[in-house]
Amino acid sequence: MTNIVLDMCKTTPEVKRMVVDSVQELADRGYRALGVAKTNSKSGDWEFLGVLSLFDPPREDTKETIAMAGTMGISVKMVTGDQVAIAKETCRALGMGAGILDSSCFHEISPRGLSEIVRDAHGFAEVYPEHKFEIVKMLMDGGFTCGMTGDGVNDAPALKRAHIGIAVEGATDAARAAADIVLTDPGLSTIIDAILRARKVS
Repeated sequence: MTNIVLDMCKTTPEVKRMVVDSVQELADRGYRALGVAKTNSKSGDWEFLGVLSLFDPPREDTKETIAMAGTMGISVKMVTGDQVAIAKETCRALGMGAGILDSSCFHEISPRGLSEIVRDAHGFAEVYPEHKFEIVKMLMDGGFTCGMTGDGVNDAPALKRAHIGIAVEGATDAARAAADIVLTDPGLSTIIDAILRARKVS
């Protein structure tokens, strides 16, 4: 997003370099960056003003939930539109693997090879809704039972496609409508309770 705003503005190469370096530094620490600009009232040109840092921490029980899922034989993958550096830092904080790939692999690798990569990767970053849908579909085509959590409009196609779509607390109407399960309490630990109950029933 910051790069898009930056490209709209008339700036010097030095300013562009400073912004890119600042965005990368923030991403390495797990922060998102939002570029801020305004239009010049006289010329109508965009002027770049600066970068705002945003922190969207994982839900407080996410690390414990992921660890518990692992003991139950469930593999958890991160799929996010954030930068790779942010995804890797988040994975580090959650005790997940750091094998995170960006969306370029969806255009550069053959379908057969991509299915293996999707199966083995710890997660994907800088993805769009269609990539989330493809990841879920490839896992399901590979014989895996696939659950998907999400909260936004961009998650809705994958939530609908998954065997078990789970809209988390605070999700948009689109995500809730696409999901099989809608969580009404904060956090993710309810998912573990649902798995345990389902295994008892089956």
